[in-house]
Amino acid sequence: MRVKCQRWFLLMAIVGHSIMPQGCASPHVVQMIRDVITHKQWDYVTLLYTENNGLMTIVEAMQVLAGLVSSMSAAIIPLYRLQQLSLHFAQSDDKGTSDKQNIMYLRKPHYRAQFIIMWDIEGFTATFMNKASQLGLFTQQQEWLVLLPYNTTIKDMEHFLKDASIYIDSEVIVCHYDLETESFILREVWRVGKGKPFLEGPWGSWSADQRLITAPLENKYDRRKDMKGFHLRVATIVTMPYESLISDQRPQNFREGYVVDVWHTLQEQLNFTYTATNTLFGSLQADGITWNGMVGMLQTDEADVAVAPLSITKIRSISIDFTLPIQIVSTRLYIRRPILEGTWTLYTQPFSGYFWICIPISILVCAAVLLVLNWITVCLQMNDHIILPQEAFWVMFSGIVQQSTEIEPRPVSGKIVFFSGFWMGMILLTCYSAILVSILTTRQPQLPFKDFQGLLKQPDWNLGVRTNTALADSLALAAPNSPMRLSWEQFVGKDPVNNLPSNNDDALANVLKGKYAFFANKEYIIYRLQRKLPLRQAMNIVDTKSDFLKRGIGFGLQKGSPYKNIFNHMLWKMTQKGHINRMKRKWWPNIDRNPDPYYPTPGFKEVFTVFTILGGGMVLAIVFLVFEHFINMRRQHNNQSTDLTTQPNKSNPLL
Repeated sequence: MRVKCQRWFLLMAIVGHSIMPQGCASPHVVQMIRDVITHKQWDYVTLLYTENNGLMTIVEAMQVLAGLVSSMSAAIIPLYRLQQLSLHFAQSDDKGTSDKQNIMYLRKPHYRAQFIIMWDIEGFTATFMNKASQLGLFTQQQEWLVLLPYNTTIKDMEHFLKDASIYIDSEVIVCHYDLETESFILREVWRVGKGKPFLEGPWGSWSADQRLITAPLENKYDRRKDMKGFHLRVATIVTMPYESLISDQRPQNFREGYVVDVWHTLQEQLNFTYTATNTLFGSLQADGITWNGMVGMLQTDEADVAVAPLSITKIRSISIDFTLPIQIVSTRLYIRRPILEGTWTLYTQPFSGYFWICIPISILVCAAVLLVLNWITVCLQMNDHIILPQEAFWVMFSGIVQQSTEIEPRPVSGKIVFFSGFWMGMILLTCYSAILVSILTTRQPQLPFKDFQGLLKQPDWNLGVRTNTALADSLALAAPNSPMRLSWEQFVGKDPVNNLPSNNDDALANVLKGKYAFFANKEYIIYRLQRKLPLRQAMNIVDTKSDFLKRGIGFGLQKGSPYKNIFNHMLWKMTQKGHINRMKRKWWPNIDRNPDPYYPTPGFKEVFTVFTILGGGMVLAIVFLVFEHFINMRRQHNNQSTDLTTQPNKSNPLL
């Protein structure tokens, strides 16, 4: 019997024999199953039904699905010869069971599906579950409810499923009936790896009075994080600052490095052991399918995890899985520092061109003000020293350039103008000297190119990239006629021995020889420059300041690995708590080695105070000019009064 609805969901339930002694079936089993379905929000149901199961009739089985078919797809399929059942994946979601006898079509593993199965002592359900295991149907996408018969334990179930891949990421709940409490006890089961015994933990219980009660359901990976010392086979590559080994193919043989710190933190939290084998990163082979190195070891089941700064790329993701990224890296071109060349405009760079124009204008303005004030004082008979225009200009120019002059403005107003120009010149000279020194110490040489397009215009250069890496693949597999692809064909192929080095030190040695560009991750090179190379050599290596690829690096896993989700869960928690950032700062305390080539060029906002001083000096000079004129007028008036009183005395002969 087949029930179809518009949505593409199928709820699977396999019903075998009774979970109670024959004739003692619980009348509440239907309600318990429906409560579990509702609680877990199952949406893809097929009920595999066998007659004389001692638990429920076909009518009761239909009641399990009642109320669900309005919003979900559901089905009941009779199984008469379970051992001969053949399982196949449907080609599309619309395809149901075949008309051919004993063939059942299933959804593919990456789709969500649910199974409710009754354990039978004859082993029919065990056969079905082992077949489902071979098809990869024990992931977090497939949820199973296994009903155990009376006097059957999880250990009995484990004996028949010793090869089933019910691992950490699986969703298998085992249910048995407790006669004393008259309730159903539900426990989850899993194993940490192949050949290991079942582990179990409480999931919930169901009774007629309280219905379904679930245990504290924190994240399942927090409940299953104890891997009981399970041994993982690790593929790696010795490359600092990420990892180094004590000895190859020896248990617990990582020494130090950023990736090692992250891995050992995971080990402390998950309680596993490992043995690391040194190899290559991995490169796609000529057949376009197989890989060598770490990726190849995961492909061929020679390793469980690749613990290395493995770049997460689309082409690698076809063959293996990745964890969450533990670092985002960028790639740059590294070359020998070019020789610093002089320039005719070097000493004009401290000030902008507009500002340079303002300086002579300021001198002319100051000279004109000084000339006018001096002329006014002469006209008002306050001063008998006439200053010529060229002398006024020379006085102000000498003041601004901080030099003395034989010509001296005698009125106080003129002295104030001179002092204002002198003060402005002192500030300008100090500012100019400071910025010029900054330019001389921080100026950068002219790079021959900044990107691959510029590199293509340098036919006498070489391009290096580390062999068997994602960066080599990114060049070799770049779009045809793109600058990266053309650079690979034109430069790398010219001398494969030198242009495909196996380590970073050989490549940096070629860079120091000159006319050699090395395409590498910035984080690799910064570490070598800061920690390993002599300072003089390190300062002779610069990058072109262009980021070409930004990608994450993470741990590699076998395709469909059961450890992907638990690793991701723990890495996410480490990131939230700040552990990842602290580990990065340990190995890269200062990732920006080169000084910032930018230097400040003052504009009007920066030197506004100079012109404020100049303007204030002009205003103050005019005020003092008026004050001097007033004093001079009073003095002349007093002199005239004195002359009038003394004149009669001189004319009187008696006196």
